[in-house]
Amino acid sequence: MKVVLGNAAFYEDGSAMFNVPARTPVYFQALDEKGHAVQAMRSWSTLQPGETFSCIGCHENKSEVPPVRTTTLAMKAGPQSLEPFYGPPRGFSFNKEIQPILDRHCVKCHTGAETEPFGLSGKQVIEKTSKRKWSQPYLALTQARPEGRPNQPYYQGNQDGELVNWISNMSVPTMLPPYYKGAAKSKLIAILEQEHEDVKLSPEEMEKIACWIDLLVPYCGDYMEANAWTQEELAKYDHFLKKRERMEEIERKNIKELTATVTGP
Repeated sequence: MKVVLGNAAFYEDGSAMFNVPARTPVYFQALDEKGHAVQAMRSWSTLQPGETFSCIGCHENKSEVPPVRTTTLAMKAGPQSLEPFYGPPRGFSFNKEIQPILDRHCVKCHTGAETEPFGLSGKQVIEKTSKRKWSQPYLALTQARPEGRPNQPYYQGNQDGELVNWISNMSVPTMLPPYYKGAAKSKLIAILEQEHEDVKLSPEEMEKIACWIDLLVPYCGDYMEANAWTQEELAKYDHFLKKRERMEEIERKNIKELTATVTGP
């Protein structure tokens, strides 16, 4: 599940320093003044409690460090707390973050009726293999189509679509240039910036749509959302969820005891 932890500011010398949650897979995006991703890290980093991590840039060798000549502005200022992205960290859900924007501005024209087939009204369809209730606006914007083995289709978005494009797990594996894909290259953003049909979105709404694209168009904000499971499948999921929660509690206790032993009272 994609979660936006928050934003940190760059200083004039290009440096940044900030705190992130421990034991959490974190990846980074460099954003421009519109909130569009200029470059995105396609792997993640995970830090333990109290650990410090540094790097010298996306285009540099991860095993090297620069010669220390001057102290960066970020190091002089100290670590920042991440600025929340319009609320607390949460799983980014299309239905909760993007659909309300469509409901406010787009549904009055894009109803999904036969005379207006490009529907953005939030109507859902059930895909039997994944057992998910996909929304028609999501499928329309991502130009998703059923694919897969015979009689076992699943919805696959078109990352090179007319309205939205994004870096997928099938994209070029070598170093990508800035603004390779994403919100900055998506026609949907250009249409909204031109105030299509006199529709003017707020900065928050524009940033949320850009964020959705640059997060690689997530649909669900958690594993329970939009499921079409049977009662037996729900019970099975709940069983393993509770088991995971018990193990996480044991792990938290072990880490607390370990850090207390290392650092002392």
